Amino acid sequence: MAEYAPVDLTVENQVEFELDGRRVAAPAGTMLADACYAHGVEIPIFCYEPRIGPPIGACRMCLVEVEGMRGLQTACSTPVAPDMVVRTTTDAVKEAQDGVLEVLLANHPLDCPVCDKGGECPLQDRTFKFGPGTSRYVEPKRHQPKPLNLSHRIALDRERCISCFRCVRFSQEVAQDGELTMQERGARSEITTFSGDPYRGRFSGNIIDVCPVGALTSIPYRFVSRPWDVQNTPSVCGLCPVGCNTELTVREGRTKRVTGRPEPNPAVEEGWLCDTGRWAYDASWSQARITAAVVREATGDRTATLEDAVDGAAALLRGRTAGILVGTAATVEEAGIAADLAGGALPGAVVARMGIPGGALAPLRALPGAQLGDVDDADLVVVAGGDPSAQQPVAELRLRKARRFGATVTGCGPRPHALEALGTFIRTAPGDLAAGVASLAEAIAAATRPVVMWDEADLAGEPAAAEALAAAIAANPAARQLELGAEVNGSGLRALGLPDAGAVLDAVRAGTVDALLLVHADPLDAPGRAAWDAALEGFAGPVIAIASHADATTERADLVLPALTMWEQEGTLVSMNGRVQRLRPGARGPEGAAAGWELLVALAHRLGVVPGYRTAAAAFRAVTAGRPAFAGITPEAAGVLGVPLAAPAQVAGASAPPPASGEGVPLVATRTVYGGAAARRSAALADTAAPAELRMAPDTAAAHWVNDGDRVVLRSSSGESGRLTVRVGDGLPEGVVFAPLGAPGSPTEGVLPADMAPVLVRVARVEAG
Repeated sequence: MAEYAPVDLTVENQVEFELDGRRVAAPAGTMLADACYAHGVEIPIFCYEPRIGPPIGACRMCLVEVEGMRGLQTACSTPVAPDMVVRTTTDAVKEAQDGVLEVLLANHPLDCPVCDKGGECPLQDRTFKFGPGTSRYVEPKRHQPKPLNLSHRIALDRERCISCFRCVRFSQEVAQDGELTMQERGARSEITTFSGDPYRGRFSGNIIDVCPVGALTSIPYRFVSRPWDVQNTPSVCGLCPVGCNTELTVREGRTKRVTGRPEPNPAVEEGWLCDTGRWAYDASWSQARITAAVVREATGDRTATLEDAVDGAAALLRGRTAGILVGTAATVEEAGIAADLAGGALPGAVVARMGIPGGALAPLRALPGAQLGDVDDADLVVVAGGDPSAQQPVAELRLRKARRFGATVTGCGPRPHALEALGTFIRTAPGDLAAGVASLAEAIAAATRPVVMWDEADLAGEPAAAEALAAAIAANPAARQLELGAEVNGSGLRALGLPDAGAVLDAVRAGTVDALLLVHADPLDAPGRAAWDAALEGFAGPVIAIASHADATTERADLVLPALTMWEQEGTLVSMNGRVQRLRPGARGPEGAAAGWELLVALAHRLGVVPGYRTAAAAFRAVTAGRPAFAGITPEAAGVLGVPLAAPAQVAGASAPPPASGEGVPLVATRTVYGGAAARRSAALADTAAPAELRMAPDTAAAHWVNDGDRVVLRSSSGESGRLTVRVGDGLPEGVVFAPLGAPGSPTEGVLPADMAPVLVRVARVEAG
């Protein structure tokens, strides 16, 4: 991880000072450690990590001489001053560095050959570079039981800890989960949780990245490989719409580890990852993984080679009018090639995307937008709807950082969430988000640098709230909007101009298509499922699915083509803020699978139309040509850190959803990153899978004649849910029920319409608790 804060040596207000005999300059207020590094002088550090917070000078490794100041000074906490004279290589500095390292190593085990940090360890590197060549200690070292499981995924080796406080400060200041503390004092100091229970944070894996020694290591990666045996590839996480930048560690064709990049992306995740993005990679080889093509025949299912399966898919589609449905996790290349099929290999095909129609959101998306990094400089951050802590996890850390920097954090919405303690949040009734927006309009107008974060799913379902919020943002020229998207690549699919899934659904119902091609799309496991169930029940044409894992739709498909996952293929994703970023392949994937874009190109060949591209980069250029949102954007321009879209990702013609009607209690559904399909498929995240529970307040439960632990089903005008377990809680608002999306069996999706419009449900008990 990058341990020094970036320094812009071109900005105004530069301060000149002397560094080891050279006249140099740095912006006023820059810490000496950062200024020295910017000018090519490395100051050894262990406790300093500018992303965590202000320096604390705990390790004393960064001592330097400053003329006129008594004693040696900690470079991490001493700001540059005019005409300051700094020396970093004197005998006194060298003696201090030797002494600090000698003390740190006094009880540190010399187990580098078996330590997972070996080869990429700051303590190891700085001991070689700055430390003494020999040790004067001959006394026995302190020994402790090792390792302890700090959590289900993090091992703690107390012998290796150097008490730098990075992990504790991350827990207390960045994640603010209040879990970790330093217990005891002096040589007895050790990391633990306040309660003594396992560390259960949403971002716990980041303490592994910031640890400068091998005290904290990943249990799934324990003893798996050494740095010289692996390849590290920069990529992007495709498990939620944030688009965090990651680094894939690959050995023998498999992803063995996912970490934050050594050089974080300040516009997106700043180097932090949620635990799902860090540990879900083992879903690539879960039991649900499709490793070979599946052909369903009257005599039963059989596997086929990929070549034969693509031939079979072409034979099934030839001469038919196809409906092509693209899922929200599909890359820009996959979606664009699918759309190209309709104009060539499959003439007359109807192409559409899964996800929220969002017709009411056009005015919001047309306003000046912000990147996540802009939240740091805001004086007011408004959160309208949603639950970033569950749905867009790293956005939570940006909000906590903004509050730490002095910004006012406020918002409104129908659901309780973990961020309400940051400021004043107005709890609105389901379907009445407009009332909360009206209450916040004055604050938005009065702010100097406001950033308004708004939830795609909630605002799409409430056109009046979307209109009111757009007006409030437009009233302040300095205001910027930041979409909290609901879909991984929703922005990319809209930027390609794909209409919503209703176009294909209507064609299936009307009988104007007689074949279906699904690209990473599972309409039977998503909101609007009941409508698709009914439409497909009488559908006689072939259904062909391109997918990486088995799901409800692949079980219905006549032919399944196995695709690579985001950890295995090249492609492009567009984040919820419209940032175009490149996926880069790490692992190889199963021998019988291929990237979705390659399968589509092969299908076009079999159908007699030869596309003019054979690589993902060439496909990106071809499918984005003429699209205003992608103007001037090439794979080279996207580079490693990505670039924003040239224009808002809009799709015209989507209609606003109708208001909730019928009888029942309002349902608020939340899709959580922590408990979705990736968590259920991952062995490392098995304990985080969200249970299929229906939460409600005591009086609401009594009004529906249910008790805690009862099993119930929900019924709405859209359909019926699967079974949910009732959980009654005192802290929940009355008159509304809460249920997760993406829970095992996807029980909630059955009662929701595809446009995520507000819905009323009836609660029916089917089994006593």
